[in-house]
Amino acid sequence: MTTKTELQNKIQELEAELVEFKSQLGSYEEITIENASVGDTLEDGSIVLKKENGLALLVAPKSTEVKATWSKEFPEVFQALRDQGFTPSQWFVPTKEQLELAYQNIPNEFSSTCYWSSTEGSATTACVQYFYYGGFFTYSKRTSTRVRAFRCVTY
Repeated sequence: MTTKTELQNKIQELEAELVEFKSQLGSYEEITIENASVGDTLEDGSIVLKKENGLALLVAPKSTEVKATWSKEFPEVFQALRDQGFTPSQWFVPTKEQLELAYQNIPNEFSSTCYWSSTEGSATTACVQYFYYGGFFTYSKRTSTRVRAFRCVTY
């Protein structure tokens, strides 16, 4: 059985640890869009893909990623954004060029599979970026694969 004195000593030890943790936390600079670099994760979980001339291209958090067949609207991805507190109208499905940029700069932020782009190949196909080894392919729009939203912000 633990005595009252032992419990008080333990509380003092924990309080000292808490003070140390708080001081360590205070030394970390919060990552904002202004001071972020490519690959940094912002507070909302977005990942910086590119920064140039006061404009940043961001990738939505992995938790918003969905699997869907291709469509012009991709309602599933925008519902996932809405469900996690994002404003869907601020986001878009990336072009094949934007997905290629993601593959070149932050490939580890994606699963080793294919992702739909908004770029159509034909009436029945659209472009996907393969994140396992790179490269673009066209898939039947009826194929179900992953979708991840992007957005642009100014800073």
